[in-house]
Amino acid sequence: MEESLCRIEIIKDGREFVARAQSQSGGNREYRDIIFEDMLTELVIDLQEEFGEA
Repeated sequence: MEESLCRIEIIKDGREFVARAQSQSGGNREYRDIIFEDMLTELVIDLQEEFGEA
């Protein structure tokens, strides 16, 4: 059975990329950067810390 761990929304707001992550253990977080890869890296690092590396 699948279980949802996190909900992630990624949008572009003007020049910035915005990722919003929502999880039960980490709550709501927002990441912003004009460089998509930098924003994504920060998001992934936080999720790895929260859920542990598989």
